Amino acid sequence: MLTQVLPGFRELRTPLATGVLWLLTLWVALGDRVPERARATGFAARVYELAELVGRPGVGAALLFTAYVVGSVVSVPANQLLREPAAQDAWGAVQVLPERWPVVQGRPVLTQYRAAASGSYPAFTDTRLLTRQAWADLRAHVRTSPLPRWLETHRSERHREVAENILLRDVLDELGQLGTRLHAKNSTLYADQDRLMAEADLRVNVGAGVAVLAVALSVRVSPLFLLAFALSALLVAMGRGRARQANDVIVQALVIGEVESTALAEADRAAEALGAVPPGDDRPEDG
Repeated sequence: MLTQVLPGFRELRTPLATGVLWLLTLWVALGDRVPERARATGFAARVYELAELVGRPGVGAALLFTAYVVGSVVSVPANQLLREPAAQDAWGAVQVLPERWPVVQGRPVLTQYRAAASGSYPAFTDTRLLTRQAWADLRAHVRTSPLPRWLETHRSERHREVAENILLRDVLDELGQLGTRLHAKNSTLYADQDRLMAEADLRVNVGAGVAVLAVALSVRVSPLFLLAFALSALLVAMGRGRARQANDVIVQALVIGEVESTALAEADRAAEALGAVPPGDDRPEDG
């Protein structure tokens, strides 16, 4: 029973805590503009009448619901803070892949062979999503797949590097889907990943809420409240660390074969097709 309740509570606590902090910030910033009950007129008076009608439990429930709605809108996933903003723009449809390589996740077949050796294409180093050990394990896992090994043998080391970088990016783009597959395949590992990610989201969003509240208190009460930024930064840093650990669980599940990556499966099928190419017909023509 408890294991069924906890996942729901994890989804509830982050938007609720975040919303409470933001509502408290609004109260600190604008609370003195709310008229007292004896002086309230118009809409404000109707609100006081409604509060008297439903009683304190009703007012508390309404505030909690409002906090949940506000928190759901302003909450940010912890993984959003870990992704490289320029990584996606650096890889476009003009990337170098050997000719006759079938489409990997919808990308077109590319034939710029000479440009692959020029080193003009960006390196992919988005390691902030993972710890160093998990990143090394993922790179080793991708490096041993058939397609990069075929490229190194039949093309060049640069082709292999480009292919590895594209596959690494595609696997990281699949983290959410891999988590869903892990839920269906191994509930124990998924529970660990879900717990870590829920803690990450909570710490990141509470840290952001504390920062906003500190600004409001520093303006309305005392600049000393800006010292709370240290607590905010600590919470955000802890949340980022938890998010990496959660992503590590998915990567390790991929490495040990608990889940399968669509990108790597497509690459394996591409390697099988390339292996059927007649000898001497796998190099691009000069021209």
